[in-house]
Parts: sequence; C-alpha cells; structure tokens
Amino acid sequence: MPLWFFPALLGLSALVTMACGIWLLLHLTALAHMFAGKADIVWPRAWPRASQRTVKRLLGGFLGAGVVSIATLALVASGLASALTA
Repeated sequence: MPLWFFPALLGLSALVTMACGIWLLLHLTALAHMFAGKADIVWPRAWPRASQRTVKRLLGGFLGAGVVSIATLALVASGLASALTA
C-alpha cells in the first residue's frame, strides 16, 4: 500500500462523518420522528422533511465512517500500518 493510504482513508472517513453529522443535525425532526416512542423521545410538532430511508442511510454512513476512523487510528497507533505500507 502506498504511504498516503492511511491518512487519505482517515481524512475521507472524517469528511463523511462530518457531512452526515451536519445533515442529521439539520434534520433533527426527521431523526426524532424515526425514534419517536422509544425512551424519552417524543413526536416532533413539525413533520419531517426527509424520509426515514434517507435518515437510516445517513445514520449508517455516520456510524460506519466513525468505525472506519477508529479502526484506522487503532491500526496506525499499534504500529501495524507501517508493516503494511513497507
């Protein structure tokens, strides 16, 4: 693997996590509508402007990119990344 692979992977996953997180924050009514009735989340007064399918995809992208970021950081911190790039 080239030397730039792990920093590029970390940057890309951080960008995806940030983009999905900002979108989810801007569409909190759709997120609350999806989880309404569970725990202490109540129905929002406004109707959601995004479908549940879109919310699920972006929530999956947010969590998936977060897992990739943590895995990349763990791989680099453990020293295994240097063996893979050599």
